[in-house]
Amino acid sequence: MKKVITYMQYLTEYLRHGDFISIISSVKYLTNKTSHKTNRIVRSSIGTFFCRRNTNDFQFANYYYEWGVKKFILNHIKEYTLFIDGGACIGDYSILVSKFNIKCIAFEPLADNYTVIQKNLRLNNLVNNVTTFKFGLGKENKLARFKFNPVNTGASFIDRENNSDSLPAEIRTFDSMLADLKIDTNEKILFKLDVEGMESEALQGSVEFIRNYPNITFVMEDKHTGQDSIKSILNKTAVFEFGIVDEFNIFARKISNFKKNELAC
Repeated sequence: MKKVITYMQYLTEYLRHGDFISIISSVKYLTNKTSHKTNRIVRSSIGTFFCRRNTNDFQFANYYYEWGVKKFILNHIKEYTLFIDGGACIGDYSILVSKFNIKCIAFEPLADNYTVIQKNLRLNNLVNNVTTFKFGLGKENKLARFKFNPVNTGASFIDRENNSDSLPAEIRTFDSMLADLKIDTNEKILFKLDVEGMESEALQGSVEFIRNYPNITFVMEDKHTGQDSIKSILNKTAVFEFGIVDEFNIFARKISNFKKNELAC
């Protein structure tokens, strides 16, 4: 029943914008994992997007895609002054949030996705509103390789075996960027982290950031990493409260740092 409701939301959004091609593409993707055969521009309640041929980029552009996460963000949007998108794919979240006059920083390691982000920012006149970086977030600065899914472009993941058919990409720690980012400690930060199983590693590379910035809320996919791993890292770094966003995502809101004489369990 839940899937039916989701598909109806998608359908309503496509119909609202007269996007019949995306309706056909959705059926094709569900039945045989194929999509539209030519590059196209689609419009949604989020904005205007360049959608690559034979991909499901059109799905990411749909206002109701990952609706649980979007609903959480929109319900709390007035609480934040800075949005950080770790694993930005086509930039849809940054485009959505930046329209509320919130500063955005987006990270995307895969060159093809990164190119699409730049196109989408230009299509929405948001080039000056979103700062983008072409690398992924992890626990160390290194070159890596990623398994790129050419159809589901948001499902690519790090290739731990470094196979020759995977794509090269750069990974950096968020902490190594702090001096360049010059983020004010008074910022109220929403950090979305969806990095296909690298959430724990990205958090390990953000320990300095977590300790030094008082107003942080993470929204993280725990589907591949698991809640226990995420909570363990955060609970060793500062005091957090946790909650459920939807079936695949949790939130973690920083409450305070540890006292000087207090050790994390």
